[in-house]
Amino acid sequence: MGIKDDLKKAVYSAVPRKIEMGRSMTIEELYSLLEQHKEEFPVPFKLTSFLGKKITFKREPRLELQLLVTVKDNVITVRPNLQEGTLESNGFSVRTADLKNGFGFSTELNRDDYVNDIVEKITRIVNG
Repeated sequence: MGIKDDLKKAVYSAVPRKIEMGRSMTIEELYSLLEQHKEEFPVPFKLTSFLGKKITFKREPRLELQLLVTVKDNVITVRPNLQEGTLESNGFSVRTADLKNGFGFSTELNRDDYVNDIVEKITRIVNG
């Protein structure tokens, strides 16, 4: 994997992912399916209805990332929600996620892998 591939993967890490299904599904049906496989996911999730119904995955502490899952007709959208903090001193700041994952593209590459893993699991569960 070259630097261009790493850069593309790093940029893509915060982009919403779409999963197309063969049939329409409600968010409640999706939640029920995922709940049956909850042990396969690295963090817990719950069905929420604040500002629209969605499945909210708990914040992954090392990556400082939360996933929001919505359904419309036959399309599932997995949306990364960055929740990172920074440490600042004397005009210098560093993202806390970089302290946990390493500097450069490490955090973004790990985030992309994490999101892809969740998307693959949801796709497999939904498509049976």
